[in-house]
Amino acid sequence: MPIDYRYHIGSFVAIFVALLLGILIGIGLAPNPEELGGVVEDLKAAYRESREAKEDELKELREAVREYDELARETVGPIVEGRLAGKRVAIVLSHPFSGDPLPDNLQAVLRQAGATISSTTIITREFVTLPTEVRKQVSERLSLYPPPNVHFRTLIAEHIAADLARGRPELILDLHRSRLLQSTAGSGYAIRPDAVLFVGGYTSPNEAAPERIDLPMIESLTGLGVRVVACEGRSAAVSCIPLYKTKGVPTVDNADTLGGRLSVVLALAGADGNFGVKDTRDAFLPEIPAPGSP
Repeated sequence: MPIDYRYHIGSFVAIFVALLLGILIGIGLAPNPEELGGVVEDLKAAYRESREAKEDELKELREAVREYDELARETVGPIVEGRLAGKRVAIVLSHPFSGDPLPDNLQAVLRQAGATISSTTIITREFVTLPTEVRKQVSERLSLYPPPNVHFRTLIAEHIAADLARGRPELILDLHRSRLLQSTAGSGYAIRPDAVLFVGGYTSPNEAAPERIDLPMIESLTGLGVRVVACEGRSAAVSCIPLYKTKGVPTVDNADTLGGRLSVVLALAGADGNFGVKDTRDAFLPEIPAPGSP
């Protein structure tokens, strides 16, 4: 069938006329330059008012946060005071936490609660990576040979936990000399601790080895009757809490906050559960005992 070009030409003309009418109508409805300037000024004024309102709102929020922080500081002290009196707590750091104030803040709140920090043990990069030469030297010197299907890191971790729970320092100190472990000044391993606080959470997957080191230690310690609490900072890029939960120990996922440190103390004192602000929590805080209760 022949193409009717007249039909197509008519369609193009109709479209062009419609566009032209739209343009003319738009020009007719548009404000003149003076009116347009007034609209712009009104918009600027509305923006300034909105910005000032938001700034006032932000100022109020900052003041509310400051008041909350002050209230928390004033409240946490009396709650934690004496909660861990007479208890010896050993701290294990899953990596060195270089420049991170979390370990120091945890030590401070434990001392405020009356605990004696028997040791702070740091799992080093050498332990996490365990180069072949280091593994060979440690294995031969300490006569540690893993059975089939047991990783060498896991074997060492289990021995560390057993000796920590029994107050036997020889292996732990030897691993210090092998640079697989580090300790803070004043750490002692000759007396059994009442509880162990694991501090995990890290910035990259290669920074720690919780499946190979932390979990075997936790399992060995709990098997020997030592209370274990595991925690990390709220801002940890890689969380260890889901792994720690598999061992059934109390966990705290925001230990870098006042509320989190309160949870750590109450968990070490006997509160069970998973506390903090992440999806792994059961509650924000443990139940706070009534004044005068142990």
